[in-house]
Order: sequence, then C-alpha cells, then structure tokens
Amino acid sequence: MALPNKRAKWPSAQILTRSVLVNEAGPIRFVDTEAAAKYLALDSYTLECYRSLDNGPAFYKFGRYVRYAVSDLDAWAESCRRSTSASPRAPQILPVDAT
Repeated sequence: MALPNKRAKWPSAQILTRSVLVNEAGPIRFVDTEAAAKYLALDSYTLECYRSLDNGPAFYKFGRYVRYAVSDLDAWAESCRRSTSASPRAPQILPVDAT
C-alpha cells in the first residue's frame, strides 16, 4: 500500500481557481501566510513569529486578513542572503620592507 504524499501541491487548486476569477487583474500579487511560508520554504508558524517580532517580510492587513506581496517576499529573501566568510580567495601577501 502506497503512503499518501504529505506535501501539498503548490499553488493549490483553490488558489488557481481564484486566479481564474481575477484573470483581468493579472497575476496573483498577494498570498496568505500559509502560501507565503511555502513560497519561502518555511513553516507558517515561523512566518507568524517573524511578523510579531517585526523581523520578517513586509505584509499588508486587509481587515483581519494578513497578506504578503510576492515581490516583498522576493525582496526579503534576497536581503537574507549571506555569503560564506571562507570564500576561496587568494591570500593577500603584504610587502616586506627591506631595511
């Protein structure tokens, strides 16, 4: 017996159905917390904690609903990018003063 796939397909069928309804508006600009967390490969609880600590991506409040702009998610993910301090670079050789 095959085990069910625990990973949900993203974007979900519900989001795709709603996108058809707003076809005139263009591509989807805002996503909810769960979709934003999946987009960033995070847990939705982690994203909620970042929001409460004012440490995560920018968000919008539409009444009681929290929404994230996809462009803000991309910008926040880019701001989290780090490079290793041990990058392969030739060591700097300082000149020796001959006295």
